[in-house]
Amino acid sequence: MGEFAQTGWLAYPPLSGLEYNPGVGVDYWLWSLQISGIGTLLTGVNFIATIIRMRAPGMSMMKMPVFSWAALCTNVLIVAAFPILTVTLTLLTLDRYLGTHFFTNDMGGNMMMYINLIWAWGHPEVYILVLPVFGVFSEIAATFSKKRLFGYTSLVWATIVITVMSFIVWLHHFFTMGSGANVNAFFGIATMIIAIPTGVKIFNWLFTMYQGRIEFKSPMLWTVGFIITFSVGGMTGVLLAVPGANFVLHNSLFLIAHFHNVIIGGVVFGCFAGMTYWFPKAYGFTLNEKWGVRAFWFWITGFFLAFMPLYILGFMGMTRRLSQNIDPAYHTMLVVAACGAGLIALGILCQVIQIIVSIRDRHANRDLTGDPWGGRTLEWATSSPPPFYNFAIEPNIQTRDAWWDMKEKGTAHKRPAKYEEIHMPKKYRRWRDHRCIQLGFRFRDDLAHLVARNRWFRWHDCYLDCKKASTKMLIITYLWPKSSKSRISTLKTYVRQV
Repeated sequence: MGEFAQTGWLAYPPLSGLEYNPGVGVDYWLWSLQISGIGTLLTGVNFIATIIRMRAPGMSMMKMPVFSWAALCTNVLIVAAFPILTVTLTLLTLDRYLGTHFFTNDMGGNMMMYINLIWAWGHPEVYILVLPVFGVFSEIAATFSKKRLFGYTSLVWATIVITVMSFIVWLHHFFTMGSGANVNAFFGIATMIIAIPTGVKIFNWLFTMYQGRIEFKSPMLWTVGFIITFSVGGMTGVLLAVPGANFVLHNSLFLIAHFHNVIIGGVVFGCFAGMTYWFPKAYGFTLNEKWGVRAFWFWITGFFLAFMPLYILGFMGMTRRLSQNIDPAYHTMLVVAACGAGLIALGILCQVIQIIVSIRDRHANRDLTGDPWGGRTLEWATSSPPPFYNFAIEPNIQTRDAWWDMKEKGTAHKRPAKYEEIHMPKKYRRWRDHRCIQLGFRFRDDLAHLVARNRWFRWHDCYLDCKKASTKMLIITYLWPKSSKSRISTLKTYVRQV
């Protein structure tokens, strides 16, 4: 049906132009990115509107979880940056389809303009990747240190500063383009300055852990591993922000090592930490801890073994994308890096085994509390997995770490005086032939045991979401057609019989 674009990551012209790439590969690349970019932009609008307009009662902006702040800033970046990508790709499409000269070498075109535009989107995109995992690590550090997050306000403002400054650092990707000393100096200084709020976050996490009762579960191990690897990547990034040093190290393996330090050590480790942390909330059972710890140690050891040699090779002068006629002086370090890659492969294998073993043992590892880690934020106040309506009674927020505060005050599991109508998304409101009720039943110990063994009941075509509360109250969410009211009495009889 087609072919690959064969133009590298970002399709620089003239290689992506019609003259050098007349096939359809670049066209597929352009249209796929345009379509996915529009979807990403709309998603950003959706998240911003949700966070601004649909917070719980009492939750002011400075009472939001840090993860929500990170999501808000990330989606502001998406809404601001992705139109740049859309316009840039549209201009390249016009060059290919209509013979215009935006990025050609003649008729007033300028190929370097494409590189400026694609990186004006591309560097904010780096922070679109990493800001969410900053939020993930903030939640995990506080949860497993059994402490409030240190410096919440400074961490929020650091996130906002990074969001703003990410738009004025893009030229450090190509100091060698010849813009002149003044331009390079401006972007070099801006790049050094943006490292400051990132450093603030590092100290926030370290001081959160300081004198905490740290529980080294696998999400926390990924967090500690991130702090170490990301710090190394950040410091090498500051070195690359010096234009003089960048002229020497540009396009070398030093740059490759730096990039992987921040993307793997930051984004990938953050995804692993977040997946492990919120997996029981999403699926109702925890991941196998033993295999998770093994995966971490293979990953962290393999990572440093694979990428630290690349810094050395970069200083030795080895450039990126070499595939043949490689200087024998580079071979020793390349072999060490290959061994590191093998350890990373073992880490990936451990993660695959972890998922398989966890699914196999899901009944033994089932989360019956909804709060397996002793969480601090509201998602841990619901069952695992949560019901589609999230909360039977909308919580009223008094402070940050709302769920932790409820547990401290002893109000976490209190039975509400009454239930009110639940606000539902439109797709549920359209189901006018269904109703949602909540029924409370006192139940004996044998029913409590039944709920503990199997929290998900299938009874005819009814869906029962059962939650065992400390008051031994069975809360049932029951969807049934209007015409079948007799099922309520049948349900009551069923509970009495059990």
